[in-house]
Amino acid sequence: MIDEVFKTAIALLERGEKGAMSTIIASKGSLPMSEKSKMLVTPEGKIVGTVGGGCLEADVWAEACRVMEEGKSRIQQFILTEKYAGESGLNCGGIVEILTEPLPEQGVEIFRTILQLKETGHRGTLATILSDLPRYPQGRRKLLLCDDGRVVGSFGDPALEAFVQEQGRTILQGEQFALLDYTSESGEAVRLFLEPILPTPTVYVFGGGHVSFFVVRAAKLAGFRVKVIDDRPAFANKERFPEADETIVMDFDRVGETFSFGQDDYVVLVTRGHQHDQRILEQIYAQPARYIGMIGSKSKIAKMWKRLEAKGVPRACLERVHAPIGLNIGADTPEEIAISIVAELIRERRLGKVEETRRKRSHDPRREVASLAG
Repeated sequence: MIDEVFKTAIALLERGEKGAMSTIIASKGSLPMSEKSKMLVTPEGKIVGTVGGGCLEADVWAEACRVMEEGKSRIQQFILTEKYAGESGLNCGGIVEILTEPLPEQGVEIFRTILQLKETGHRGTLATILSDLPRYPQGRRKLLLCDDGRVVGSFGDPALEAFVQEQGRTILQGEQFALLDYTSESGEAVRLFLEPILPTPTVYVFGGGHVSFFVVRAAKLAGFRVKVIDDRPAFANKERFPEADETIVMDFDRVGETFSFGQDDYVVLVTRGHQHDQRILEQIYAQPARYIGMIGSKSKIAKMWKRLEAKGVPRACLERVHAPIGLNIGADTPEEIAISIVAELIRERRLGKVEETRRKRSHDPRREVASLAG
């Protein structure tokens, strides 16, 4: 959905049309949306993306229309308590701040680069100046840092850009946004919003059988890129998996030399037999994939673990494998099993390293991570 927000923004800018983009910049407590949500309003009033439902979104839409007309950014705060729920129905108990801004002059290059980063598995940090200061014109308040060292956009302030580059390196390695305060040499206070640009996570489905067929469908619906790998051409092709981003036919003995899985990769082992799952696992157990899961009963997995330990595979590496794969929801049919698997992928994506990152960053006094302080 966020990709569509950027694509629509690019199209508007290329046509010389206005638009207003809304972004959650701070949150606390329960919310009716992801804290990484974005919404774009076009000149015709069309909404792309979301920052929540009900009257909250209606209020943000009205603000976006004002921003388009006036050409000036605004920040709204919503307290989603029982009092607000009386009007909106959103009694979540959380607090959220939403930045709504006109599309920036440098938006085409910045937004295109963001989409490239997400598509190619790279990361970045998008920095936005929140302070309304004359020295930073409304259309030049964004700067994109890429993990390959590129910088797209400019604030026209070398010292501020150097500060953002230093702080941005930490942001792009994590998954949480930050509100930072910067003081210039002249004593001018500048508030910044830094958000990580994350690649679209990829699910590598090994095995092209009946469970895989539904895993691909569910994973695409959940926003993952999906690749299907099998050693049989009849089970790894575009006709069988039209929703897959890529289908690969290869010998399972070449998995280790072909793939290098990292923090944005999810590996699902659902081949036609445990001997094939074991062959693959022996090659990738030490790779830092975000998730590795393997199908099978507890008894068969226990026997495989003994065989792998006998071959020298550390027990700690086996313990990080989700086996049996999927959340225990009593799944029985291939469709249900696929849903349980993708549900586990979502849980790892949203609650896995995020909690670890929050704990680490909560001890850093230089930052306000997803807070409303100041």
